[in-house]
Amino acid sequence: MKPNTKAQSENIYQTVYQLEGMRHPVESPEALDKAADTIAAKMREYGFAVREQVFNIDGWTRPFRNIEGSIGAVNEKSAAVLTAHYDSVLSPGANDDAAGIAVILEAGRILAQMDNPPPVYIVAVSLEESSNPNFYTKIKESARRHGVLDGQDRYTNWACAKAGKAIQNRSFDFYYSGKTQGDGYRQGLADLGDSVPANLRAHIEEIAPLFDDVTAESAIGLRSRIGSTRWVKEAMETGKKIAFAVNVDEPGIFRYEPKSQGLLGGMGFESYSKQYRTDPQKEIGNFSMLVTHQPSSHLGEIYSEHCEDEGINLPYAWINAPLTYEQVVAYQPMALNSDHAPFWQAGIPALFIFDSSTARSNYIHTPADTIDKIDFDRLAEITDALAATLMDERAYKTS
Repeated sequence: MKPNTKAQSENIYQTVYQLEGMRHPVESPEALDKAADTIAAKMREYGFAVREQVFNIDGWTRPFRNIEGSIGAVNEKSAAVLTAHYDSVLSPGANDDAAGIAVILEAGRILAQMDNPPPVYIVAVSLEESSNPNFYTKIKESARRHGVLDGQDRYTNWACAKAGKAIQNRSFDFYYSGKTQGDGYRQGLADLGDSVPANLRAHIEEIAPLFDDVTAESAIGLRSRIGSTRWVKEAMETGKKIAFAVNVDEPGIFRYEPKSQGLLGGMGFESYSKQYRTDPQKEIGNFSMLVTHQPSSHLGEIYSEHCEDEGINLPYAWINAPLTYEQVVAYQPMALNSDHAPFWQAGIPALFIFDSSTARSNYIHTPADTIDKIDFDRLAEITDALAATLMDERAYKTS
């Protein structure tokens, strides 16, 4: 059975319009709270049952909130979960991830109009970004005290900028290879030797211990993806019946010129398990990206099938990693970089929908992440395919 109404591009636009602006837990906590209030109000307007999950971070006084909407008989049947995050880095966060919030709200609006909607949780989560306030404040305070950054968070000289970026990159090399990010910082210092300015060296030596337990897996719920981890944990502890999840993050940048689609984690067009209406020869970034792992591959099959439905016709490329969660951690940890990760970690199938991020766009995590960059008609197609998937009984079968 297909949804009885279509996604409205204007609804999606208005949600992003209302949320656009820095929503950071330290630099703009009031804006973060206002965004949560806006989302809760829109959920009520659309007819969802609304609940707030309030949680705290040890050592931080201000609480954080996940906003949970639900439709259908979620207390009686195994439910789907739609997730997107509403916090941002130091950017307007239009595509990352106000657009994701807009998609899951619009999908919920479509389903809520039905006489017998499927059981679905729509969860707007906080603290997806690498924004654990304890890490953030300690790093910034150290950088300023040692004269590495000024009051506007600019490097104070070129030597610090060049070495600082190289050391940061080295830390992520370690992070994505299963080692600790703290050891990566120390290796970066060793690699550059005496070329590292003394004040930068002092700063890196001071912050490296913060990351001694931070790997691509341990960072889930510790440094990032915090709200989603808290929601999954509570769901497991309270016995919520979860059939599957879909996470939408950075979904809205589509490009139509040749050479607009780069590599994703070193993988090219030939790495995709399935493609529809893509142009590998011209490398055009006009498609939605789908990611699943072995236990969630059926979700990719079902969603991609609905992308090809008459009236949707959404171009996509699907990466179906033939890996268990443990194998993803070992061999493809970059696949854990959004709010589907806590679901995979808990053994819950989850589909990740995005636009391939930096493989297509230079806007992510910059002041240029603004509403004018987003293709809202494409987001409506993503929403229609998502609503159709949620109405597809095959998605809820656990075996």
